[in-house]
Amino acid sequence: MPRVADKHLDGRILQAAQRLWRAQGQPGPTLRSVAREAGTTTTVYRRFRNKDALLIALAERVRSKLADEATSAATIEECYRRFLRFAEKHPHEYRLLWGPAWSEMYGPGRPRPIKDWLLEKLAERYGGRPQDYERTYYALFFLIHGAASLLIAGATAAGKAEIRNNCLAICDGLVADVGVQRARDHAELSASTS
Repeated sequence: MPRVADKHLDGRILQAAQRLWRAQGQPGPTLRSVAREAGTTTTVYRRFRNKDALLIALAERVRSKLADEATSAATIEECYRRFLRFAEKHPHEYRLLWGPAWSEMYGPGRPRPIKDWLLEKLAERYGGRPQDYERTYYALFFLIHGAASLLIAGATAAGKAEIRNNCLAICDGLVADVGVQRARDHAELSASTS
């Protein structure tokens, strides 16, 4: 009797890899340890040519989870708060995204759902086109990513509170200033055309 393919095997392999990554972080699980954790034998080697390919697939899964979490927010401010909480709650996964997998996940031409969502929300709130807010997006991202990287580096509770509170206050101020600047630009444009 022919063997029946396990339709859920890829998912089990990635779940096993994620459990091991979450527990170990770098250097991460080996293909053999993932196979053992997933309850399979050499199938992992057939699905992923090497450890890097497995880590890219795992990073893709983490990227999707982070994007879902951040873009389900009701507001811009809640979006970056969720991003920061995700990094703190899942430090190994966050490091995976910004380690060797970075260019695979966020390189030119790759989908960036959080960026697209934020640009749309900024345009909805302040007017104009989403692409008008590219620099605002990058300012927010660099602030949040820098703070997330510091938070997961092992600061004390007081140090983490200082990093988190200051980062969020600066981001909130930046978003509020976008509205002020847009209003100022609009007033200047109106004055110059009258």
